[in-house]
Amino acid sequence: MEADNIARRVLDFADRNGAGELPLETGVGGLSVMRQRSPGVLKPVLYQPVFCLVLQGAKQALIGDRAVTFCEGQSVIISMELPTLARVVSASTARPYVALALELDMALLRELAVEIGGLPAVRETAAAIEAGDADGAILDATRRLFDLTEKPQSAPILAPLTVREIHYWLLSARHGAMLRALTRTDSRSARIARATVRIRRGYNEPLRIAELAHDAGMSASAFHDHFRSVTGTTPLQYQKRLRLMEARRLILAGDCSVSSAAFAVGYESPTQFSREYTRQFGLSPRRDKAGHQDMGEVALYAAE
Repeated sequence: MEADNIARRVLDFADRNGAGELPLETGVGGLSVMRQRSPGVLKPVLYQPVFCLVLQGAKQALIGDRAVTFCEGQSVIISMELPTLARVVSASTARPYVALALELDMALLRELAVEIGGLPAVRETAAAIEAGDADGAILDATRRLFDLTEKPQSAPILAPLTVREIHYWLLSARHGAMLRALTRTDSRSARIARATVRIRRGYNEPLRIAELAHDAGMSASAFHDHFRSVTGTTPLQYQKRLRLMEARRLILAGDCSVSSAAFAVGYESPTQFSREYTRQFGLSPRRDKAGHQDMGEVALYAAE
């Protein structure tokens, strides 16, 4: 099967270039490779808008109280910035988890939507992360983009064309409903996406729901409901996860004391911060830092 052939080639690329648990950039068109040889534990991940093609194994992301599993042969679309907990759930030495990930270009998607015109109807109930079976067109286009890792002289010319093609197939895909919604600036989903950007930029500032709702053209209750349906969590929880993930990055990098990290991300009480940190990550900030120092690890905050 073609998917198995691609998986073998991607695995060989990953091994030759020293890939670990974090994505390895290929240098071609925003394409990255992921490879892991054993199941992992839940780790905080800040996903950026990305398309992922799972070639072997499976991975799971927790968004609020919803668990989304990406299985072998599936195409995954993450349409906006999303703080999650994620882990590889199916991988082994004989059959590692292998995937390709491509950064999504929202400007290109909007441009394509105008050119296409007759896109499938927008489904406002779509979520920020969706998985579906990868059809032959997406598989073939992604394979051709990966092929350019072996043709560096051709990549600058051909990669933009292939990336554009992949965006077209994703925009037309059954599980591309959120992408289609985001190309319409007046859609509820697009307004929620703009709100997530504002929360991200001001993650360490007080959250003003009324102001966000007003800018989104919704009542506070409607804004809360639509935010949760899109992101799987409430605005307050979304901000809290961003704060805790950034604080964890600072603490594990050794740049900050626990109190300094708490204040840096917007907490007024180090005690409350430690309590919420422990609830989120399963260890107190000090124990988490000590454990990582013992193992010689670095921060696990990453965009995948």
